[in-house]
Amino acid sequence: MVQGDHASRVKAAARWYAELQAPEAGAETWDAFRAWERHPANAAAFREIEAALSTLDRSSLAAHAAVRARPPQRARVWLGAVAAAVVMAALGAATLFSGRAAQPPADTLPLVYATSVGEQRLLELADGSSVRLNTASRIEVAFSAQERLVRLTGGQAFFEVEPDAVPFVVDAAASRTRALGTAFDVFVKAEGAQVTLLEGSVSVVSPGSAAGELTMLEPGDRLVISGGKAQPVVQVDLAAALSWRTGILQFADVRLADAVDELNRYSGTRIVVQDPALAEERLSGSFKAGDQEMFVSALSLFLPVEAERSGNTIQIVLASD
Repeated sequence: MVQGDHASRVKAAARWYAELQAPEAGAETWDAFRAWERHPANAAAFREIEAALSTLDRSSLAAHAAVRARPPQRARVWLGAVAAAVVMAALGAATLFSGRAAQPPADTLPLVYATSVGEQRLLELADGSSVRLNTASRIEVAFSAQERLVRLTGGQAFFEVEPDAVPFVVDAAASRTRALGTAFDVFVKAEGAQVTLLEGSVSVVSPGSAAGELTMLEPGDRLVISGGKAQPVVQVDLAAALSWRTGILQFADVRLADAVDELNRYSGTRIVVQDPALAEERLSGSFKAGDQEMFVSALSLFLPVEAERSGNTIQIVLASD
């Protein structure tokens, strides 16, 4: 009975795999899939399909599907069915010889990459995906047959994911972003994490919530997770939001305090605004990341302020009469 139940779940997982690969798969499809995947046994079955497909992609079977020139949807269904057969065969063999399903291979040590304050770094991963690390950032990369996992333990990173049957997953603070082929930005902040989608689609889950809240993003969407809870999705100006990749920081009607916090990420020289009223002033403009002096000079052009310097600190105060 247990064996038959698992077989049904594996077949369902193969169907879900085919549906999720379709270009027309949207938020409703992903919502339905996530509802199905919440059952631990279903999630385990889907991981088995992904692992089997990873193996098939490296075998002659995938090439055979291409030679037969099936329409894309039929090819996905065909590979999903073959993967299900592979999983069932493996399950039968494992049950015959050991009485339980084979355990996945032990995790390998992750590859670690980091940047210092003011530094950016462009990395190409083993699967052809790329990661641009922003200032003072750190990632751990641990690829396996089940998933392409990247842990962003601090800072900010922009991901351009190479399409593959194996899911690309980014763990950051209390969030897990899952994609198959897309481009998105993840920023670890003191209160949680922030995910901004440039193209494609991703699903973001906040494991810290009671039910594991899932949010689907579309291009231009930004999701902030604070205290393990997903906040309402907002639309952002992508050019401004991702301008850091060019070394330029763009602000549009933001609080002076927020602009200063962002600028301070890129330099050992810290700008300080202690006056609460001054910190609430709004500003817009584009500034070179790491050039604190230029920002202070520009600020004095449209606000009645002056700078007081002490060591590696620049304090912005209201100008004296």
